[in-house]
Amino acid sequence: MKNKIFSLALCLICVSAQAQTKVWYYVAGLTTASAALYTDFARTEQRAFYQNNLSTFQTSADDITQHAPMIIQMGLHLVGGQSKQQAKDQIAMFVIGTGTYSVITQGLKYTINETRPNGEDRSFPSGHTATAFFGARMLDRAYGKKSTAIALTGYALATATGALRIANNKHWVSDVAMGAAIGIASAEVAHWIYPKLQKSLKKTAIAWEPIIGTQYYAARISYVF
Repeated sequence: MKNKIFSLALCLICVSAQAQTKVWYYVAGLTTASAALYTDFARTEQRAFYQNNLSTFQTSADDITQHAPMIIQMGLHLVGGQSKQQAKDQIAMFVIGTGTYSVITQGLKYTINETRPNGEDRSFPSGHTATAFFGARMLDRAYGKKSTAIALTGYALATATGALRIANNKHWVSDVAMGAAIGIASAEVAHWIYPKLQKSLKKTAIAWEPIIGTQYYAARISYVF
């Protein structure tokens, strides 16, 4: 079981080292890994590993690390970090992507209603991991070509989030793998949808501006008569 977790972590971090066009192969790979690990045998192994090594472990760090890649991206922008994306565009894609992975993860949680390792409900997929990998992929998209270290930091924090969800006995490995796939895919979807939406809005009298709150992202849309 330990080797499986280590291999999954390596797979997740290696996303940053690949060309943009290859990301969907990793999304497919993570989805396949999730399906392969969605078995009674894998869960029995995870339970045994937890009981033997992590039964007294407990931390709330994963509640922070899930947002760390996003915070890093915002921080880099505030200190003048050079990104190929304008702040307005970054925020718009955050709003689109966040909406995408939130709908998918919550839809699956309530539809499947898988029991967590600790006995609670709505385990599959991991929302924390989806949030973390969405942020990591967005960070990679904005700064990865200029700094591999920044991209790797984002993916490392996202991987740590998934590992901590397992260590806290909150999620199965299959939950984490699917959460990573959803997060990465949502970032790609946002980058695909936004240019089309932006082009469409330029043809109309609709204008928008981003709104950032402490707990949310939103946009104010107006129609000019």
